[in-house]
Amino acid sequence: MTTPRSSAIDPGTRLVAALADRDFRQLARVLTADVCMRALIPPGLVEVSGAEAAAAKFSSWFGDAEELDLVRSGSDTVADRLHVFYQLRVKKPGDVSKIVEQHLLCEYDDDRIMALDLVCSGFRPDETEAPQPVSGTRAAKSPPEATRGSHGRPKRDEAGQIASSAHTDERGKGVSS
Repeated sequence: MTTPRSSAIDPGTRLVAALADRDFRQLARVLTADVCMRALIPPGLVEVSGAEAAAAKFSSWFGDAEELDLVRSGSDTVADRLHVFYQLRVKKPGDVSKIVEQHLLCEYDDDRIMALDLVCSGFRPDETEAPQPVSGTRAAKSPPEATRGSHGRPKRDEAGQIASSAHTDERGKGVSS
């Protein structure tokens, strides 16, 4: 039988709290100085070594947000690993709110994270804030082919945002910005 970890000392809970507060110096203190971070994010794998570099990576994703709300989070052990997850609502300057969820599997000692493997959903449209079509109007068209990637999915930039360089006219034809 295992004893549940106290959230007061759980490094996963402290990491989420620091992230939600955008206190990246505190986030770095939750990590060991030589932490190894591997992150699978849109558009691909990122590897970072060191607490300051890892905290800077989190800052690059969330530090410039106008709004950052913690929607849900949790932390629990999986055998000798710590599983941490959180979902954030993020609004960056000039953009609409997006939802992002990240899951971390971490090697840890009693109070700090020594290694973390992260997988990220990317910044997804926030369906709770999507405007509803007004009665008598047509729903928005899909992005034009120019913004579609392989398998018909929308192309994404390095931050995981859906490409928006082209727009459609009222007939759904692509037009340049």
